Amino acid sequence: MSQPAQSQSALVAPSAADAFEDEVQEALSLCGGDPMKALRITLIANAFLEAQIDHLSAAMSRDFARRKKSRQPS
Repeated sequence: MSQPAQSQSALVAPSAADAFEDEVQEALSLCGGDPMKALRITLIANAFLEAQIDHLSAAMSRDFARRKKSRQPS
């Protein structure tokens, strides 16, 4: 017989799991208890943050390349 899969909370420290639970409850509360709405808003926020990371990473890469060129001996 196979072992049941570990739950996600079993992989996280208890205090972190409590913090996640509090955040889940807050998201549900903000969405009037509708889990689909809470998930939708979370996915939208995540997509926004990923776009920000991409934008900032690209800006950092351009700046890094520019500084590297300016430091090369003539």
